[in-house]
Amino acid sequence: MKRNTIFKLIAIAFPFFLILVVEVILRLVGYGEGYELFHKIISENKTEYYVMNSGVSQKYFKNTGFHSDNQSDLFLKKKTDSTFRVFVQGASTVVGFPFYKNGSFPRLLKHRLSLTFPNRNIEVVNTGITAVNSYTLWDLSEEIIKQDPDLVIIYAGHNEYYGALGAGSSVFIGEHPFLVRTYLRLKNLRFFQLLENGYAKIFRAKKDDGLQVGDSTLMEVMAREQQIPYKSEVFEAGIQQFQSNLEKILANYQSHDIPIILSTLVSNERDIPPFISEDLDEEQFRKALDSEDKNTGKIAQKNAMAAYLLGQYYLERQPDSAKKYLEIAKELDLLRFRAPEKINEIIQQLSEREDVALVDMKRVFEARSESGIIGDELLTEHVHPNVEGNFVMADAFYNKIKELQLLGNWQHFVSYQEAYRDIPISKIDSIRGKMIVQDLKRSWPYVLDMSGRNPVRQYHFLQNPSFEEQKAIALYSGKEKWEDVMRLAYHTYLKDGDFENALKVAQSLIAEFPEQARVYEMAANICLQMKRPEYAKFYSDKAEKLK
Repeated sequence: MKRNTIFKLIAIAFPFFLILVVEVILRLVGYGEGYELFHKIISENKTEYYVMNSGVSQKYFKNTGFHSDNQSDLFLKKKTDSTFRVFVQGASTVVGFPFYKNGSFPRLLKHRLSLTFPNRNIEVVNTGITAVNSYTLWDLSEEIIKQDPDLVIIYAGHNEYYGALGAGSSVFIGEHPFLVRTYLRLKNLRFFQLLENGYAKIFRAKKDDGLQVGDSTLMEVMAREQQIPYKSEVFEAGIQQFQSNLEKILANYQSHDIPIILSTLVSNERDIPPFISEDLDEEQFRKALDSEDKNTGKIAQKNAMAAYLLGQYYLERQPDSAKKYLEIAKELDLLRFRAPEKINEIIQQLSEREDVALVDMKRVFEARSESGIIGDELLTEHVHPNVEGNFVMADAFYNKIKELQLLGNWQHFVSYQEAYRDIPISKIDSIRGKMIVQDLKRSWPYVLDMSGRNPVRQYHFLQNPSFEEQKAIALYSGKEKWEDVMRLAYHTYLKDGDFENALKVAQSLIAEFPEQARVYEMAANICLQMKRPEYAKFYSDKAEKLK
């Protein structure tokens, strides 16, 4: 080999060698973040578990003031033969907003599967992060694969525009999916973090007019493009990124023979008007409706608010027409916090093309909604299910798992009615969730004039609050820790002989602290008081196994 050729090779290799040396030094001195998805913890009985790293969200959110509100589901570091391990991927709906804890559908699913298979170790691990989209799901998929899942459930698609790194998001680096995925890979390098942090200090310090969480709602902080017309360039970019990322995610799991369940998305079309619409003289349009002006249909094909008003007009007269126009209203909404139907089409097409199991959640919800149009019966606001809605989601996934025969004998199958009577969410968590939604609906984007501001929280005006309301306020305001509130509630209910609510609190504690035998004993004790010996034995056996 000629000498000048060797020098050329050295010249090419030297920068990479230098970067490697710097990377090693930065890691040795502890600079930067590892962004590991899971951390190891050790329980009281010296068993090793993994739990989701709450700091991983900082990989996707820069300069927003946002801190992850992910769940903390434990799972064994060393998977046993009796373990059935499910990972659930998604965003705020998966996390369980606004109820969290046992109000999320993954927790409801785990509770029901555990009762169905009392001799199995059922693990349903919630990896949802609020305000993320398919980029984050793709990025987390490789870490999930390392944990040997028996099933992955994916419910995602609402955040393709305003979720982190989305086409219309304030956390934005480009529209091409390959470029964004490359950026996420580079973020794992301390050297790249050094460069990025240096850039931020030099350039962003000069002028940073962006909103942060605390100034307004997270929704406004994340929305860079507040008007994205139907089939516009940004609209199509969001569709492209979702399809590209979902294809990569499915390929990752299928290459390791991991079963997947996809789900279509649900939106509140009947009871939530468009957030932002093209200009419309609503009073004149209503008069045109009353006079049965045929031009109203033409106007509604192009204007979100007109379509919504026409849909409302048809609700009592022609339900099929109402459904058509209310869906058009959602599609034409310029502020895209509800996924367009193209997202559901992609989910269905990829499910069929890649032979992946599908739960058509939209159809499930429509079947349980008035006139077949999804509204406030099952949703708290525009996309997040209420407690019953979360139960319906968990039920759909429960039955799909049974259909796929991923577990053995279903002799202890828990019926819909039985499971519904046993929803393990506390009154306190339920009330706090309602308070959160109440304040959200008085904020941007529900009230566009509230841009850059937060309303005074409604609980300040509550007169003579009940015990549950007092504790919900304490949680919402951050004055008390959840586990302390639950333990106080348990003893309060027990003292009052309110065994039903005491059991729900104990079940909530079990979901949060599944490694602690004491919480199972609490549940067993209550079940005996309620004269439910079989249920008491279920919890006693779990406690003994942990001991």
